[in-house]
Amino acid sequence: MNIVNQLTLRYMKKNKSRTLVTIIGVVISVAMLTAVFSISSSFMDMMQRNAIAYSGKWQAAFLNVTGEDVAVITNREAIERYDIDQKLGFARLSNSPNSVKPYLYITGHSNHDVVGVSLIDGRLPQNENELALSSEYLRTAGVSLKVGDVVTLNFGDRSLNVDGQSETLGNNDVYQSKEVFTPTNTKTYTITGIVQAPDKEQEVTAAYRAFSGLSEGDLEEGSPYTVSVEYKDFKGLGNDIYETSDAIASKVSGVKDQVKSNGVKIKYNRDLLLYSGVSNDSHFLNTVYLAVLSVGIIILIGSVSLIYNAFAISLSERSRTLGMLSSVGATKQQKRASVFFEAAVIGVIAIPAGLFFGSIGIGVTLHLLSPFIQKMLFVSEPIRLVIEPYSMIAVVLFSILTLLISAWLPAVRASKITPITAIRQTKDIEIKGKDVRTSNMTRKLFGFEAELGLKNLKRNKHHYRSTVFSLAISVILYLAASSFSLYMDKSYNMAQAPLPYDLSVNARGADLERVRSLTNELMSVKNATTKVKTQLIGADLILNENEVTTDISSRHTLNPDGKYFMSADIVSLDEASFAAYLQSAGIDAKKLEGDEISAILVNRFTLKEEHHFTDISQLTVQEGSELPLTLNEGAKVRIASITDKRPPFMLRYQEYAFTVTFVVSERGFDKFRERGNAMLSEQVTSEVQFTTEQSAALENEINPIINKYPDVHVYTNNLIEERKDAMNRATVTSVFLYGFVVLIGLICMANIINTISTGMALRKREFAMLASIGMTPKGMKKMLRFEGFFYGMKSLIYGLPISLCVMFFIYKSLSRNFAFAFTVPWADLIIAGVGVFFIVGMTIFYANRKYKEYSIVNSLKNENI
Repeated sequence: MNIVNQLTLRYMKKNKSRTLVTIIGVVISVAMLTAVFSISSSFMDMMQRNAIAYSGKWQAAFLNVTGEDVAVITNREAIERYDIDQKLGFARLSNSPNSVKPYLYITGHSNHDVVGVSLIDGRLPQNENELALSSEYLRTAGVSLKVGDVVTLNFGDRSLNVDGQSETLGNNDVYQSKEVFTPTNTKTYTITGIVQAPDKEQEVTAAYRAFSGLSEGDLEEGSPYTVSVEYKDFKGLGNDIYETSDAIASKVSGVKDQVKSNGVKIKYNRDLLLYSGVSNDSHFLNTVYLAVLSVGIIILIGSVSLIYNAFAISLSERSRTLGMLSSVGATKQQKRASVFFEAAVIGVIAIPAGLFFGSIGIGVTLHLLSPFIQKMLFVSEPIRLVIEPYSMIAVVLFSILTLLISAWLPAVRASKITPITAIRQTKDIEIKGKDVRTSNMTRKLFGFEAELGLKNLKRNKHHYRSTVFSLAISVILYLAASSFSLYMDKSYNMAQAPLPYDLSVNARGADLERVRSLTNELMSVKNATTKVKTQLIGADLILNENEVTTDISSRHTLNPDGKYFMSADIVSLDEASFAAYLQSAGIDAKKLEGDEISAILVNRFTLKEEHHFTDISQLTVQEGSELPLTLNEGAKVRIASITDKRPPFMLRYQEYAFTVTFVVSERGFDKFRERGNAMLSEQVTSEVQFTTEQSAALENEINPIINKYPDVHVYTNNLIEERKDAMNRATVTSVFLYGFVVLIGLICMANIINTISTGMALRKREFAMLASIGMTPKGMKKMLRFEGFFYGMKSLIYGLPISLCVMFFIYKSLSRNFAFAFTVPWADLIIAGVGVFFIVGMTIFYANRKYKEYSIVNSLKNENI
């Protein structure tokens, strides 16, 4: 080690306080960078695992491949594993009581693991005579089966007679009571396992999924198969995976009406590819990379501010030493190298420490937040800490870049120091009288000590500006985070449109009496605070031009007949809820009496159009008017009353302007249904809405009732869980948002403490001189306090206006989708102001305590700090 580097090390040891603060600042910077990259890679890993759990490990699937050409795909060197899938079709169990999903849809597979079929109990099927049932089927189909049972299934085709024509029903068609199942063959299976397959479960609407085995050696020529493949190194292939798959597909024959045609269609597991960094649509990946880059730039700015300031201070202190070295032969390169050597020493200590503490910190954070993140993103897999080598290399390179940028200018300045300039010490005090001129009002208002303190700040412009910059950055970041959290909360509340209930049960079925029996039982539960039962049926309205308001005519176009087509929701309330609604809306119940179908028109509501919320009305009709409905010939509804009062089932806003809401009693709803056609009962949607303070007890009471009606299609909407999910989202967002701000704030605080305390230490000769000419300790304290006051005031003068601009920018960004007023978080502004003066005050207090330890004589003689 040369003499210049030895002197640099000795100097760093003597100035332990400043060196330690600089190292801490770099450690925080590196830790933040580590956290940012780790969060990104951990998130992508979680979503990859979730995609695999949901749909399997395959990356590409070749559809409708002929049996004789399957080997052309499976024998490719680039392919590691594969699954051959054969669609066997719909099968119906003779004893199934479920009229919503009365079928099984069975497919045969050579390798279930590839396509996301995971085992729960037993074993996976190994041949065409074995079968695995889905856990969803056993749970809700109402059929008692277990591993080891032997079942005989009738395979066949679904069809529906429409206008005298028989139409085949496929995978996307819901079950209809009028459809016909035509058996084609029978097969007996042994049940070997219970499985779950989330993605496969969604492929067929009217059936549960089941899976059999498939023997690769018995493939039928000309029959269609799907081949799902895993590539050996699909991440290494990158976007070339699409070209590779196309090349394979071009060599394979597809099946179309049992006739060969060149080329097959390819389906990609796009979620898995996307979260693995492979996508021909780079929008999402660019967004992730841009977010990481943006955060990195903010960290870079804060870090450079701290480290550059530390090196600049170091250069001011060492200028005489560097000048003396120059006088005895030190070259410009040696002087410049001394600054870079100091940066290297700090980096060698701080970068490994930052990597370690950043990894530990974010690992603990992700572990604690994992349940919240799972619920927030609706994923099944927990998030875990993933540290990728290239990410850590990027952090190290980024940290080195930060140190180089921070040290560059001080290093250049160091190389230019001449012996005479360094010995005379004139470079750092090249100021003119006007540079330290202060207003007469300063002395009159605050006294001589305040004026002297202000002159000191003006004289040390570099330290002054650096400290003010750090304080202002802290204020801006804190207020930006606070306003972002505030506006996100407002946006979320608007988007969610609070519903008037905590939990609802929605029921549909071919047998309306069974549905009513279910909803009546639900109305008898004990753990609900309030209960409302509704029935809904949709219809169409044909309206004349003079029957709609300008709110509708300005948004709607006339059809060629000069009419407006709108939809109608006819909704009934249970008798108790209906009576309460009439009372709250001030409507006389006698208006609804009579043989006609009488309804209350809810004619005004809030409409959400993109990001605008507007109160609109729909119809210009009067009470007593009759409106024709298109459900059947002669169907009409009489307007008994018109109100703006929302019924209990209605949301705070609607997103579709052309649906008219009519509220009727249960008796009125029955009249309406009886006068309709035979299919009308199947279109009725029933719902029971609850409010409760004991959600768990209510669910435990509801579930056994629902299970008694396996033939009724039931959907439960638990808003309590949704609200918990909302809180989870807010918790996760706040932790990361404020955690980021706290860490940036720590960097800024380190900069402030470093600048002020080091500046005070450098001025100990000045303080000793002032004390020697008669300044009292009280006057010294007063001067330092006013210096701190000026630091705080100047930082707030710059920081608050910029913060308001940033807050307004955040507001404008979010108000493009949500219409709410700009709000200034006054409490956070006060906290920011108090925080600034607290930080400065504590630093000044520390410096003042250190000043008391100095001897006047020794301070005048000594130049080291």
